Amino acid sequence: MRKPIIGITASYVKQNELSKGIFVHQDYDRAIIRAGGIPIVLPVANNELIDDYLTICDGIIFSGGEDIVPKFYGQLANEKLGTTYEARDEAEIYMLQAAMKKNKVILGICRGIQLINVALGGTLIQDIPSELETKVKHMQGNPRAKTSHDIRIDQTSLLFATLGEEQLAVNSLHHQSINQLGDGLKVTAYSVEDNIIEAIEHETYKKLLAVQWHPESLAYTHENMQRLFDQFVETSARSK
Repeated sequence: MRKPIIGITASYVKQNELSKGIFVHQDYDRAIIRAGGIPIVLPVANNELIDDYLTICDGIIFSGGEDIVPKFYGQLANEKLGTTYEARDEAEIYMLQAAMKKNKVILGICRGIQLINVALGGTLIQDIPSELETKVKHMQGNPRAKTSHDIRIDQTSLLFATLGEEQLAVNSLHHQSINQLGDGLKVTAYSVEDNIIEAIEHETYKKLLAVQWHPESLAYTHENMQRLFDQFVETSARSK
């Protein structure tokens, strides 16, 4: 039996006029390979090609990257809004909705949790530092493989069943977060100090899990973070 194929959504990077193209941080594919999956990168594409992606892939990771264009959640842009990539937003909103219809296993990470929330009708806090009073630096100055603050996990959640801990330290590389929840979603983890939403699952679609931190960058040195990918790949294998 072949290994499960895991699609990872991609961003776009331009180094200069001679070097530009799709980008996925290496920590994603390394975590999937360690878990026994086959990672493939999914460039931004039209809906027809996205349907082909979903035919090939057993599981989908909605990865980190740019801010989401606020029009997709009914807001005007805050002056603190970062770089956006509207074509990616459109493609991944369609991909999330189509993936759920096709019963695919879904993991959202950082931007990915926000994209999933928006695709299901939720909204975002566009810039945590300017909109909320908090002492937590959610855009940490530490290297991404270091932790910076604690989260508290719902003991009834899939996340708790996977990680086995009610409270643990995570890294943090975001300035946006979920505000109003999308349809059918439930919060399964909060930041301990300021109650920022750190993880979500779906009330009825049991193959969806999304987190605000970057477990792929902790997975090499934190066994519990690697378990997120092990469980994701295992579930994707069973769903083939």
